[in-house]
Amino acid sequence: MQTDGFLYRYAVRETSDRGLAVFAEEPIPKGSLVWRFMPGQFAVYDEAAFKAHIGPLTEEQAIYELTHMFGVADFPNCVIRVFDAGVLFNHATDHTLASNYGVPPAPTLAARAPGYIDQVTEALLSDRYAMMAVRDIEVGDEFTNNYHLELDEPAFFEDIYDSYDIDDSYLKRFA
Repeated sequence: MQTDGFLYRYAVRETSDRGLAVFAEEPIPKGSLVWRFMPGQFAVYDEAAFKAHIGPLTEEQAIYELTHMFGVADFPNCVIRVFDAGVLFNHATDHTLASNYGVPPAPTLAARAPGYIDQVTEALLSDRYAMMAVRDIEVGDEFTNNYHLELDEPAFFEDIYDSYDIDDSYLKRFA
């Protein structure tokens, strides 16, 4: 039984300048799905749940969580935390992966409606949010994503992120 979202063999290794990263262990043709959300391998938080999640954490733990979460435009007012090695996709403008937005979006969800987080969780399991190869990927290529094109954090997340004074200037080096 598959326990992570990877559809191809991969390795996690340290990079010289960006910490841990995920690398292809086999060739992957352009257009192939490489990674997808898997049940139990991610969590979705609205503002209240997110604040409750990071509230008891040390500053170091909270910063780690903040730098390993993201928002998606299709789902305003929530952030997502991936638990498998997909959380280690680094940013690059010359990225190897992008969301499979060729698949139509889920119906618009009411961000304040009861059950919103459950609906977002269900929608993330569709292939629209899977990561696909935007070019042929060779053995040893790093799996990267263009955060500037893909991510859209809600205001509450940005405010909390800024309150921790996190230095994310490293992203500009890879812009």
